[in-house]
Amino acid sequence: MTEPDVDEVRFAAAQRVVKVAALRATPVDEDSCGTCRYYLEPGEGLSFCWQEKVQILVGAGWWCHFWEMCDE
Repeated sequence: MTEPDVDEVRFAAAQRVVKVAALRATPVDEDSCGTCRYYLEPGEGLSFCWQEKVQILVGAGWWCHFWEMCDE
């Protein structure tokens, strides 16, 4: 089996997003991506974050410093 091709430019861009957003795989207090207003599919375990500086696929239990409370 051959190794997959890696788009080094896109990988580096994704790494910058993780650093800028301080993205972490665990929630902070009760705040997590799944309860954030930018989480595209609330209730799903994995969804797209549409915050303008993040814009990547994230897990519901993750957290970043762009977290904002959902409008109710």
